[in-house]
Amino acid sequence: MFDLETDKNLLFGVIALQSDLIDTRQFVDACALWSSRKSMSLAEVLIQQGWLNDEDREHVEYLLQRRIAKQGGDVRQSLAAAPVDLKLALASINDEALRQSILGLEESTSITTADAVPPSPRLLERITLKGLHSTGGIGQVWIAHDQILGRDIALKELKADKASSPRNRNRFFREAQLTGQLEHPGIVPVYEYATNDDGSRSYYTMRFVKGRTLTEVIRAYHEQRKADSGAAVSSELIRLLNDFTSICQTIAYAHSRNVIHRDLKGDNVIIGDFGEVIVLDWGLAKRLDENPVEAEFESDPEQTLVPSDEVPGNSSGTMQGEKLGTPAYMAPEQATGQVDLIDKRTDVYGLAAILYEILVGEPPFQGKSIVEILNNVIHSLPQRPTEQIPGIPVELEQVCLRGLAKDRNERQESASELAYQVEGWIAERAERKRTEQERERFFNLSLDLLAIVDPQGGLTQTNPAWETMLGWSSSDLKEKTIWQIVHPDGHQQLAHNFEQILAGESLTAVEYRCICKDDSYRWVLWNAQLMTGEPAIYIVGRDITDRKQTEQTFQELLESAPDGMVIVNNLGQIVLVNAQLERMFGYKREEMLGQPIEILVPDEHRAQHPAYVAQFLADPACRPMAAGLRLYGRQKDGQIFPAEISLSPVKTEQGLLVSCAVRKVLARQDDK
Repeated sequence: MFDLETDKNLLFGVIALQSDLIDTRQFVDACALWSSRKSMSLAEVLIQQGWLNDEDREHVEYLLQRRIAKQGGDVRQSLAAAPVDLKLALASINDEALRQSILGLEESTSITTADAVPPSPRLLERITLKGLHSTGGIGQVWIAHDQILGRDIALKELKADKASSPRNRNRFFREAQLTGQLEHPGIVPVYEYATNDDGSRSYYTMRFVKGRTLTEVIRAYHEQRKADSGAAVSSELIRLLNDFTSICQTIAYAHSRNVIHRDLKGDNVIIGDFGEVIVLDWGLAKRLDENPVEAEFESDPEQTLVPSDEVPGNSSGTMQGEKLGTPAYMAPEQATGQVDLIDKRTDVYGLAAILYEILVGEPPFQGKSIVEILNNVIHSLPQRPTEQIPGIPVELEQVCLRGLAKDRNERQESASELAYQVEGWIAERAERKRTEQERERFFNLSLDLLAIVDPQGGLTQTNPAWETMLGWSSSDLKEKTIWQIVHPDGHQQLAHNFEQILAGESLTAVEYRCICKDDSYRWVLWNAQLMTGEPAIYIVGRDITDRKQTEQTFQELLESAPDGMVIVNNLGQIVLVNAQLERMFGYKREEMLGQPIEILVPDEHRAQHPAYVAQFLADPACRPMAAGLRLYGRQKDGQIFPAEISLSPVKTEQGLLVSCAVRKVLARQDDK
């Protein structure tokens, strides 16, 4: 009945377990894998999984040979000399021959598997246990198969060593009953509850959900984010936030039934393979309207955990008794044992702690011991997520930190409110994304230069026209600022314009000389304004190089004229002058440009002069010099002199311009 190699493999695992080279969970999983991989030894399975290294294996092999030698080469007797509870291994093994070998081992040695016997076969006539899935405080969960309906289910059983306590039996029943009464897509449905006559075997069955815990999903997300050096906000984060809002709505439903969970954490949430988001483990749940007899079971002296500074902190392990919950996710009122203050806002805190873990990758509070963690929960403020991961949206940080407020009155009023706030941020981001996409489509079609500029001048978004006009590709511009595009001789004006725009003023028709990728330059006419609701500037640029070159040519012609020359637009404003005019009137060029032509007219004629300009513009015609008009000019110092003026209208793309030639004349006879 016994197999020597099987016994040797078991003995190898037992020695590795007793030597603290592997833990019980690893031993269990290795046995399950070993039973399905006949070509491998248990040692090879442990090494393949990374639970043992070659050096550990050599050490265990040495101890194994010594132990067998001490028993005269009898492997089974060597196992008998080292008692170990094989119930977990037996529960995990599907191979019947291997199971029989272990059962035979029980019959001939002091190794026992009695505790591993599942609930009484009488209770499980239609159910076949396939293996142990997980264990908790007072219960353990099996993967089972319903033979009648032909489906896999989960079976949660009260542990045999806990079943002697009436409190445990009552707590287990209340967990099954409460979970069964919460009918929601985010809560596993309970199928049936059963117990034997003396209560020593109790279990309930429920839907088995395949997937990963939220903690595992969060860990994988942050590992990938770090490996990729990715942005703080990604599509994967949005998926996690959507899962989070589903958790909030599940808890909101429970609250509507006057039930609070009290042990919310990532390990108690399953993200299914097909989009399911399931809140598990309602073992610490409480009805807010329960009677005093039921409430009596809240304080169980046998289960109260008194932590020690020497005990390493386990931030995700559930504490039971006076301080119910998990330290790292526990609200301050739970950490201080103020049972009368625990209500729905206690769950809001737990949800906010999960949100914190989603944003940062770890719970809000950690420590080297449970005492240190609880002290931090009670007295310390969590580090801001934005301080740990730059780029975390401030709006989400504010929502999260509000939920983690020490004073429960400062938290969100409900799980629904917390969900709505996160959903609101997701919706707003989607709207911004849609706006950006529409803007990008518009950008791509425009022949003008379009860009979004941050307050430091960085070009955060540009369109293809930049490459067409100036030669700069979008990848080139990612490394540049607007300061590097504008020619240095325009930087003083640019700084002034930037201040104006950031102060809320719109900027229109400002000309800058811009540097091309090939070091040539082109003139660009810019319009800019601050974007609504965003700390960014929207700029539009149009190429005016041809116009500027025409103006330059025109300016050169003006400078070559013997008379003073001034060009006036259809608004009567001076747009060009030559050096002769500067000397004639005593003004510097920049003092005249943009000013009304009346600046050159004597004071007594200024009031009527705009009407004369309008009359001429309405019916423009050339007027030669010496037309017989008595005209006078006024210098900057106030001196009046007689002048002759010729007028020549010029039609341009910018509208009608009037070229005026001004000539000083000798004093007229009648002016003497």
